[in-house]
Amino acid sequence: MKQPETVMNNNTEQSSATYPSHQPLPHRERGGGTSRNVVMPLVGIRGGGIRPTVPSPMGIRGGTITHTILIPILLIIITLFSSPLTTSAHPLAATGRIYGQLQDGTKRKAPVVGQSVTLQMAQGGNARDLMTVTTDARGMFSFNALATDKTISYAVYTLYQKAQYVTDLIDLSSKPVQPLNLVVYDATNSTDNIAIVQANVLIDKADAQHGLLTITESFFFENLGATTYVGSLQANGQKPNALRFSLPPGARQLSLKTGFDGYQVIQVDPGFASDAAILPGTSQFAFSFQVPYSSSNYDFRYTVVYPTVVLAVLVPLDYHASSSGLTSQGAVNANQQTYQQLSAKQVLAGAEIHVQLAGLPSPTTAASSTSVGQNIPWFILVLILMVAIVFATWFTYMRMQRKAVRRKQTVKKGTSQKQSARRTIEPAPQKVAQEQQEELLQELLALDKAYEAGTIKKADYQERRAKMKARLRTIINAEAVEQTTTKKKAARSGGKARS
Repeated sequence: MKQPETVMNNNTEQSSATYPSHQPLPHRERGGGTSRNVVMPLVGIRGGGIRPTVPSPMGIRGGTITHTILIPILLIIITLFSSPLTTSAHPLAATGRIYGQLQDGTKRKAPVVGQSVTLQMAQGGNARDLMTVTTDARGMFSFNALATDKTISYAVYTLYQKAQYVTDLIDLSSKPVQPLNLVVYDATNSTDNIAIVQANVLIDKADAQHGLLTITESFFFENLGATTYVGSLQANGQKPNALRFSLPPGARQLSLKTGFDGYQVIQVDPGFASDAAILPGTSQFAFSFQVPYSSSNYDFRYTVVYPTVVLAVLVPLDYHASSSGLTSQGAVNANQQTYQQLSAKQVLAGAEIHVQLAGLPSPTTAASSTSVGQNIPWFILVLILMVAIVFATWFTYMRMQRKAVRRKQTVKKGTSQKQSARRTIEPAPQKVAQEQQEELLQELLALDKAYEAGTIKKADYQERRAKMKARLRTIINAEAVEQTTTKKKAARSGGKARS
């Protein structure tokens, strides 16, 4: 189905859907025991330094100036001239220094040689790239003669194998010289180690005047590997191997938020794709869009693109929500508001979730269209009714024919159906592995949240997280071996049956 042309006409709050920003702003997340960095755009700084204002001298009338009058005048002149000089001296201080090493986290933090590293300066909500250097034979970089004003912050970033990496904001006002290391990872185009730990879909209150629903979706991806997933938007006639997100039919006004800045986005059916990178650990992405509705009822459709541990849909308490694939969890608080939550666990890729909404305010656009429909001439309504009767008769006839054909084929397919039923039975060890995988992912998410809340120490967090990831990899590998063995057995039994 063709998507509306307005779907990518996004009023982005922080980025553009078609033109990426090439200047990053640090945004820290946690994951994998290291700082998680998501790139966001910065605009260039305008303006210069503080210019001292030299006071114009006042004229003195009279032929003789006494010492009583001269001394106060000299004091005033000295004060006027000294104030701007004192004010302008601080911004001119250039004693700051930021230095460190660029390390490859995939290769046990080996130094990265010959890589460009850029220093960015931010001041007063604006920012610009200050200077770029190349790492030496030991992977070291250094930025010298930096201003140490309290209003200035710095960040170091690099583009490595098409993924962007950036440090936290650095303040040199209290500590002029600061060492730091920037960790990068080798790139991969495989999604084997990627899953969604938590997916949230928030449906906001309806805009009855325009007949629109605003929906916000946020995702927490977990990369269990030691490489960064970097997709490509080059499709060659097929869906691109890039990070993909689904959108319901009629979606419009896409607004990108967390995680997409500095990367490109293109429209694909039934949603959009981005070449945004997913670093080892946890990465967050968020966006919002609008969908039109025409009555008090609306069927929201959500397509699962990646395996999801927990899927939660939040609906305002004013509306009634139901879904055959989700379970009601009662009321929850989010964004200082109360919503009713429907959720599901261990949702497989490709699944389609429907949420039926009832009690929406009738849109104004629907009322106007109804009045127009009442003026349709009666003979057109009769013609439509006749076409409907003919269609219903033809449909009933074709349905009876298909039933007759199925009855003839029932006996021939009896044996093959029994064999396929045996093959579709899932081995018990595979179910146990999936349950263990779900429990470990839940524990991993809880551990990340506890670390972000500051309830556990960094060393304990890193040790426990490494152990959990090792156990999870073991389960995933065992499950893959079990699936391969099952497929081989099924192929052998199928070959014997045909012989």
